[in-house]
Amino acid sequence: MNKTVTKKTIPLTKKLTINEGAHVLYVYYSEELYLENLVSAIVAAKSVNQHVIIIEKEEMYQVAIEKTKMELSVPNEEELDFVHFINSVDYYQTYGDFHFERAIEYLNKLFTSYAEKNISVRVWGNVFLENYLDNMDKLHTYECQCDQSSHHFQFLTICSYDAKVVPAAVQLEMMNSHPYLMTDTELVKSPLYMGDAVLPSLASQKKIESELELYRQKLDFIHVIAHEVRNPLTVIKSFATILKTEVNHDDSKVKLELIEDYAKAIDHEINHMIQTEQMLTVDSFWEASQLEMIPIINEVVESMSVKARTQNIKLDTNINLPHTAQVRGNAMGMRLVISNLLSNAIKYSYEGSSVTLTSFVQNDFLYIQVIDRGVGMNEEEIDKLFKKYQKVNQDVPGQGVGLFMVYKLVNYFNGDIHVESEERKGTKMEVSFPLSYTD
Repeated sequence: MNKTVTKKTIPLTKKLTINEGAHVLYVYYSEELYLENLVSAIVAAKSVNQHVIIIEKEEMYQVAIEKTKMELSVPNEEELDFVHFINSVDYYQTYGDFHFERAIEYLNKLFTSYAEKNISVRVWGNVFLENYLDNMDKLHTYECQCDQSSHHFQFLTICSYDAKVVPAAVQLEMMNSHPYLMTDTELVKSPLYMGDAVLPSLASQKKIESELELYRQKLDFIHVIAHEVRNPLTVIKSFATILKTEVNHDDSKVKLELIEDYAKAIDHEINHMIQTEQMLTVDSFWEASQLEMIPIINEVVESMSVKARTQNIKLDTNINLPHTAQVRGNAMGMRLVISNLLSNAIKYSYEGSSVTLTSFVQNDFLYIQVIDRGVGMNEEEIDKLFKKYQKVNQDVPGQGVGLFMVYKLVNYFNGDIHVESEERKGTKMEVSFPLSYTD
């Protein structure tokens, strides 16, 4: 016999209604709107006789309480006895590190005490992230266990993250452990959550054209910045080109060529960043088709040669492919794979050394090898090489997303990736893809 369970809906804020016991990921851009939503959540809890546990920094909590008193027209804090404060710094970093086991144990004991008294509760926690972006496994485990606790006790839980601090890839990861995604103004079902969440009823929510609207907003911001940076870059590069024709001194010409190269290198990095964000946000960029690899490899080598020159690295190539060699994949994705491999090889090479790209066909597979003579890696560093946010060398700029994307793309295109490395001697990265044939 099938039994249908109707879940009770409650107001999340003044504008949004959600199922009781839901686990919400709130990624906020505006501190002002964040406070407005927090106060609205407290007021909404009051309307349904719920208690509220707020895990927040002291100063932010005090501001929220003052606004709540004004909203409810209450003269003193004693009338807000249904609101309970936990200092987020103490909660998330009791011993100077993120001990999620202690945090979850504390939360479960708190939930149990309220459940035994038959008191309905909601939790609002602003996750204190400063020191654990480097250990996302802990954060992910914590959020998964929060999700389990929310379901078990049927308590509404909102985990908020500052979008200005949290990388887009981290936000994407968090969507796996939250049934719902909330922004400053809207609420949607998380497209990546694998549980049994049901789309809630919303009091006022306009239709969002894409489930990943949050990330497209980030992408729009990047495009605006790119436009503002590229305009002066174009001017700099153009003037350098003109001046080269007007000077006769060889040393001056070399310096002007360097200005051109640096302008091109910066433009390439901006384009690379945009394409990486697009891979994270737009489904169409993962579509596969028949690809001729020689033009793609040559295009990447041309742009990366500029980067190599700016760092005094020699880029050698040995492309031994038949013109008919094709693989199944995505042109932008393949460019990202090759450019990431070359970029890292150049980045971690010793000045004055060389990087070699070799490509060939063997046993119905197309191989691309990138070899550098740089700092190399030990076994522990190799093990974490393709994990998100994990950087092998903290002294070199980067967000630690590039090689994770390489790994995802190579696997998505049915390829394989192999790494050999030795400290202070260099690294060999090899990717291979099955050849694809057309009739």
